Amino acid sequence: MTQSEREMIRRVILEGTEFVLVCHLDPDGDAIGSLLGFGLSLEAAGKKVKFISPDGVPRNYTFLPGAARVKKELETMARGTVAIALDCADLGRTGEVGAMLQDQPHFINVDHHPTNTNFGRWNIVDDSAAATAELAFFLIQELGLPLTLDVGICLYTGIHTDTGGFRYENTTARSHEVAMALLNLGVKPALITDYVYDQKPLTELRLLAGALQRLQVSEDGLLAWISLPRSVLTTCGTDDTSGLINYPRMVAGVEFAFLFKEDEDGTVRVSLRSRQVDVSRLAVQFGGGGHARAAGCTVPGSLTTVEEAVLTVARKMLQEAKGNA
Repeated sequence: MTQSEREMIRRVILEGTEFVLVCHLDPDGDAIGSLLGFGLSLEAAGKKVKFISPDGVPRNYTFLPGAARVKKELETMARGTVAIALDCADLGRTGEVGAMLQDQPHFINVDHHPTNTNFGRWNIVDDSAAATAELAFFLIQELGLPLTLDVGICLYTGIHTDTGGFRYENTTARSHEVAMALLNLGVKPALITDYVYDQKPLTELRLLAGALQRLQVSEDGLLAWISLPRSVLTTCGTDDTSGLINYPRMVAGVEFAFLFKEDEDGTVRVSLRSRQVDVSRLAVQFGGGGHARAAGCTVPGSLTTVEEAVLTVARKMLQEAKGNA
């Protein structure tokens, strides 16, 4: 990004009065945390903000300040509204609201995915950042926007969850520096982690039990996956599969881990994780994207067909990686 582009973004945000912020489908902690964190900072500066998450707010993030104001749909957007997409690798990840966003003359894309397509009018994309919430923190500082405790709670949640509690390889010294600054605001990590990880309704625990019963591992032990048909989700009484991808990933010796979730619209949502191979390359082949170790895609077709197609490509990638070793 050139200095002139940076100055234009600065002027657009500081001079703007009405904002629409949107995060990606099937949101995680970084998506919701950066959405609310940056939006609340804008509001503290006197701006009018609409918060949009096409799939709503997952239950374990409803404790975040401002979560109750998040809407799934956007009915209208006045010309001249500043539109900001947060944590979206491509326009399709914004859902149906995407068509409205791209028509806005002031459309800013803030993201940290290496597969980002730079779909905004202006793009703040940095794949060295551990989380989009980390980029939001520095943008708030650069613009001189208020960094309140509520903002800090949201941003810390985004950084903590996208680094796996500062365990993943995307964690950097900068991540810890930002976390320290947020803790100095009064953020309480113990309270956040309790809400995010340790308060689950019975329906989710039943889904976990059902998911573990469906855990499969390939003969060579390099692939592990869970496939969830709609019937299992309906029986358990929940559609919230957040965190389930971590279980096939935990299997010792596994290189690729997958969670296949059958959706009501004839598609399958696929979460992907890896230890060494760049799993974002696999996701891109199916219209998705993400990071080297964590990615996702939504694929049309039956659960069985999508599972077979994705696993076939994964096996091929492993063979290629072995041949190049």
